[in-house]
Amino acid sequence: MSNWFHRNPLKATSKVTFELGAMAESISARHICSDAASQRANILKLMGDASVDSDTMISRASNYISILMGFVNPPENSQETTNKLRGAILFKWSNSAEAKHSPPIVEPDALFEVCSMLFTVALWLTKHAAKVAAKDEVSQDEAKDVHLSLRQAAGIFLVLKEKYTQNLLAPPKPGHDLHTDILDAYIYQSTAEAQEITVARAIELKHDAGLIASVAKETAAVYEKSSFALKPYDLKVMGKWLKYLEFKKHCYDTCAYIYYAEHLLKQEKAGLALAVIAEAEKTYKQSLEVAKAYARADGVGLSAKPADHCFFRRLGTMVESTRRKLERENGIIFHQRVPTAAPTFDLKAKFGVAEPKTPDIDFTPDPRWKDAYNGFNETKLLESITTRDARAKQHKEKSDRDAPVEPIPEKPIFHTDKDPKTDSGCVLS
Repeated sequence: MSNWFHRNPLKATSKVTFELGAMAESISARHICSDAASQRANILKLMGDASVDSDTMISRASNYISILMGFVNPPENSQETTNKLRGAILFKWSNSAEAKHSPPIVEPDALFEVCSMLFTVALWLTKHAAKVAAKDEVSQDEAKDVHLSLRQAAGIFLVLKEKYTQNLLAPPKPGHDLHTDILDAYIYQSTAEAQEITVARAIELKHDAGLIASVAKETAAVYEKSSFALKPYDLKVMGKWLKYLEFKKHCYDTCAYIYYAEHLLKQEKAGLALAVIAEAEKTYKQSLEVAKAYARADGVGLSAKPADHCFFRRLGTMVESTRRKLERENGIIFHQRVPTAAPTFDLKAKFGVAEPKTPDIDFTPDPRWKDAYNGFNETKLLESITTRDARAKQHKEKSDRDAPVEPIPEKPIFHTDKDPKTDSGCVLS
């Protein structure tokens, strides 16, 4: 199976020690900082491997986020309206889609770290889904894992958009990962990819053609929404990603028209069905053209080979075989006039529509903050920064403030060359 999913790289980041020096006066304060640094390093190490169990990744992320929220939220039962620690540590992150040699985003805001880390976890979930889907044979439980991982990725992107990024100290700039447009693109893409599994399963179980057509058309519409979010941006950065989304839109339009034609034939409307299959031929040609454009397009991301995928190749065969069947049935039995324009696609998906699902992530501050928070002396922040920089210089190391942003080393995802022995042409059914 050729690579079917386009994936952008994980966000790069710099090392963060959470070393607050003189500012952390108590043992509990120093301990929670040390734990935050340790957990962060462990999560970033895990992210390089897309085969890690998704529950493990979400659990580790939840523990780290719970610690971070102690830097963000003011303590309970306190008269403080802001957290004295929120701007005490500098965080650096790249964007998942950006031009080469772009400077990192640097923010002294613990909520920026919360959002950036969760964004990266969501992106990792999409890579985990692609990794599982790349196997020769995918079990039913593994297909469920792929479906859930994509929905959870969409859920994280959605909760960031609706609840957290709007409260950042510095509003995200257009084109940055935490900007509404980019979050929308990822929300819709992850949701549409989850719906692909529903379409494949419906085909495999030979569900009603109208049901398959409606879910496929909904999937195409969601891909179109994702592509619209990227339209305003530089094609030299977003071009390949955009063409992938456009390809998938045309691909699932084709699938929808094929099964809509079958649905109309079942209703003895062969003439209308022939007009619909003509639309399928058009969208299939469009998808072939966009697939070629994808291969040539500039932009970030691990290139897929969508036109070589078994599901897509079988769509082309199905368009031709369905057209021949309709011509035969209409010529022998129905003798209906074929309209010049296809009828309005009036089927609405009532089943199989994927919804974003936020995984169980603890956004409440770790209980240890009840003791640790008062152990930080905010009046010593400047002294802490000066001491850390001097110590780093003495040991010929870079302080957190000067630490470079480094990419997360990602293990490659290898895809099988075998075609699945399924009616849908997809291992995920």
